[in-house]
Amino acid sequence: MDSHVLVVADVSCKPEDAEEFGQVLHEFAAACRAEPGCLSYEVFRSEDSPERYVSLEKYADAAAFAAHRDSDHFREIGLARLMPLATARDVQLYDQQAAVRPAGG
Repeated sequence: MDSHVLVVADVSCKPEDAEEFGQVLHEFAAACRAEPGCLSYEVFRSEDSPERYVSLEKYADAAAFAAHRDSDHFREIGLARLMPLATARDVQLYDQQAAVRPAGG
């Protein structure tokens, strides 16, 4: 079974902060991608609500995700610069892949 950790983060900010938030989020994503245990980090911006961003993060395992949360860039960019701009945040963690049967099957 796959031991990867998938993180789905849905974060919003004030409309007037959307550009700055996006720039800082992309800076954060680049720093996260450089982590040895980060397998991918993708950022998406809502077309309907430009102040809303969703990131999909994949880490090699729980230890890699723990190292991510203990990193300097997590504190210096994520906590110190992104979170003050955030107005809403929903972060979901998934720790294994599950087989899903096709609809009607």
